[in-house]
Amino acid sequence: MSQGHSSLRSHPHLLLHEHIDQVRIAMRALQQLHSSRTVTFRIQDIMERTAVFHDLGKATDFFQEYIKDPESYKGNSSDKAHTGLSVFLTLIIAKEQEWDVRDALMVVAAISGHHSRLPTFSEQRVGFVDETKHAIERFANGSNVSTIQRQISSIDFEILSSEVNLEFNEIKTVRDSPQEITLLIRKALKFLNSKLIKENKNLYLQEAIAFRLKCQFIYSIMLEADKALLAVSDPAIYLMRPVNQWQSKWIDKRIGKPDVTDTNCLRQKIRNEVVEVIANKRDSRIFNLTAPTGAGKTLLAATWALKLRENTDNYWHPPKIIVVLPFLSVIDQTVNEYKKLLRVGGVENDSEWLLTSHSLSDRVYDSELTTGDNSFLVDTWRNDIIITTYDQFLFSLIEPYAKYQMRFHNLCDALIIMDEVQSLPCKLWQPLDEIFEQLTLVGNSKLLLMSATLPPFVKNAEPLLKNPNLYFAQCKRYCLRLRLNTHISLDEFCLELEERLDDWFTQRLRVLLTFNTRKSARKVRDYIDDWRKGKDEFADIPLFFISADVTPKNRLQSIDKIKEGNPCIVVSTQCIEAGVDIDMDLIIRDFAPLDCLIQIAGRCNREGGKETRGIIEIIDIVDEGKRYSEMIYDEVHLSVTRRLLKEYKEVLEEDILTLTDCYFKELSVRKDTGFIHLERFARWQDDVSIRELLRGKEKQQYTFLVIEQDPTLYQDMCEIMEIKNIWERREAWRRVAGRMAMVSVNVFVKPGFYPQQIAYEFKINTGLWILKDGYYSDDKGLVVEGETMIF
Repeated sequence: MSQGHSSLRSHPHLLLHEHIDQVRIAMRALQQLHSSRTVTFRIQDIMERTAVFHDLGKATDFFQEYIKDPESYKGNSSDKAHTGLSVFLTLIIAKEQEWDVRDALMVVAAISGHHSRLPTFSEQRVGFVDETKHAIERFANGSNVSTIQRQISSIDFEILSSEVNLEFNEIKTVRDSPQEITLLIRKALKFLNSKLIKENKNLYLQEAIAFRLKCQFIYSIMLEADKALLAVSDPAIYLMRPVNQWQSKWIDKRIGKPDVTDTNCLRQKIRNEVVEVIANKRDSRIFNLTAPTGAGKTLLAATWALKLRENTDNYWHPPKIIVVLPFLSVIDQTVNEYKKLLRVGGVENDSEWLLTSHSLSDRVYDSELTTGDNSFLVDTWRNDIIITTYDQFLFSLIEPYAKYQMRFHNLCDALIIMDEVQSLPCKLWQPLDEIFEQLTLVGNSKLLLMSATLPPFVKNAEPLLKNPNLYFAQCKRYCLRLRLNTHISLDEFCLELEERLDDWFTQRLRVLLTFNTRKSARKVRDYIDDWRKGKDEFADIPLFFISADVTPKNRLQSIDKIKEGNPCIVVSTQCIEAGVDIDMDLIIRDFAPLDCLIQIAGRCNREGGKETRGIIEIIDIVDEGKRYSEMIYDEVHLSVTRRLLKEYKEVLEEDILTLTDCYFKELSVRKDTGFIHLERFARWQDDVSIRELLRGKEKQQYTFLVIEQDPTLYQDMCEIMEIKNIWERREAWRRVAGRMAMVSVNVFVKPGFYPQQIAYEFKINTGLWILKDGYYSDDKGLVVEGETMIF
């Protein structure tokens, strides 16, 4: 029997009805940020129900005892759990009140996952006799029948009714009968199985995707609202959002009057056409931009977004702009471009205008706010413009976990720019095609997909350049020179270098040598370094090494120096090839898929200022009979590229687009484009992670910190270890995560390698390794010897 509570608590300092009111207020505030196309009257009603029902399970005596003093609670942890009970109370009322099936599923899904993740359906129909426990575990976070029985019996439904203004007519009549409670639970499960799950399975694919996205929107709003007024110290900070009006005219001021060159004239022609299409096609939902490398896509995309933003119906809450990029080096230069726009507009403090969200970024929204306030506002992507990675964007779009889904509603009523989309794996083509289409319909968003080599995976996109061939035909900056009839060993390549290095240094050229593996790049880098020893006449020409053997801090420093335009030799892996704004005289590239070859070509004679074409030599390097390209890239991508290039000795820049069209069309036929992943998403079934789809299965790796690159980091890490509160300690680790990533080297190891050989563990069982002295240098990166340590 219930002991009874004169007032039910949700948190130690907060009554249940007070928390529900807070969640309702925060949800309504978040709804105001979105259009009426996204937040329909029906969606508003479902959100109101979600706010009321999400914490009903806290009414048990067990939870009330726990919440008085959480640290001292000695009871059974499953008895005080509340999510599973909230789900079943909701199901019972939904059945009793004859809710619309889809409405019920939206509410139940949001409640079920608000402390973990969205639930998944079994691929087979869940039984409700023999598999009752299985069904409850899926939708009630592991609760079982006996737990639910005890919890229901402990509730004073008269008090609960007065707290939440709901009637529990059916359930309160059976609360003292375990048999009747079990029967009621089975009825709820039957409603779940025969109605809710069946309804989802019977939807057409596009309809199922749209429904899933609507559920995610409600879930996302509820997740943020559930924490909002608890996480920030002053509710006014959260509820009163500043309106920062970015202006497209800043871009014109930023461009100014550039020098009259062929490349700048081409950029202006492209810009004029893009601006005209934006003005005439504002009702289009998905756009694409295929343009030659160096066309100024960053500012073209900003023009698209800011002009559409200025024409929004909602002046007080204009759409967020979300810029999605694949590589940290590209993010850094893109962030700098947007900061320059702010400076043109007279904005000096950019933290509230612009947020960078990735593993190396600072977790600061406003330096005057508390740590907790900053953390929450950064996590919820509060700013007008978000610049983030593919990982973070796709996690928020597709992954079911609460920590990612809390951001999902920001993808609705948004202007989303995805650059370098050629880097997306084929297994994401079909999922993103259909999900993007429904996101623009359900969420009222607009997308711009960009690349010099655009894969054809999104249908019905409005091109910002109607005939990109016209612009590619005017580009005569480079030539791909193919040396693919024979292969060459790495030793033979180094001997060949010896005959050319003197000319490169004497002519003071800017040369880029790009390889497919860290091992091959490191060997060439060391060979060149040894060759130049004693040649004092070349001492002023630097040798840069850019690979994952080098910390991000050193890589970004090197890229900044390369951008200065002085003579240099650069040895790299493929991490430099896409989007990094450097301009080289000569490039030599180990064989790779066609889109990679074209991306690296965009780093050669980028400004088109040379009298003759820049040369990109494509060679085929082997190691003991196996091509390095085959160690890294997909076999189909490589074979399609070889077939297309078989008859060529040279490929001119103006012929690139025709080749890439053939390349991507053949890939779409020969490759798995991900229908099974689309189906699993639409039907709420478990799937592999987005991280695995992006990068494949993770290999064993160690992360080594080059601690001397951040002298105060070690002491800060030691102080974090002394924090007793687990949540405060976790947040402290998040604050230094960017600093740690900036000075770290990730190593994929072979059997027989032990990290103790080159590092010591920071603290036992932390998994953090501090690199020993002598195993890293700023110019060489990680320094190791012996094949068992090669990665």
